[in-house]
Amino acid sequence: MKKAEEADNMICPFCGNEMDKGILSGDGRSPVVWKKGSKKTSIMDKIVGAGTVTAAKRTLTSFTIESFFCRKCQKMIFDTDVTK
Repeated sequence: MKKAEEADNMICPFCGNEMDKGILSGDGRSPVVWKKGSKKTSIMDKIVGAGTVTAAKRTLTSFTIESFFCRKCQKMIFDTDVTK
């Protein structure tokens, strides 16, 4: 199976519609992070880099993540890992 970033198109595994290929992007001032549960990332998490989304390609001024978006069910898919 191809990774999302290598594919040109993708069918949504939730509803079966074709998904739009695109990128998530941001200003790059801080890393893109994910944390299990509902609590925000702590200062200690930030210091050690816990939860960093490895799919984010960062520069000093921006980040991008290649992804697919389903307009029908409003789900987004991208391949990544999260640092511990």
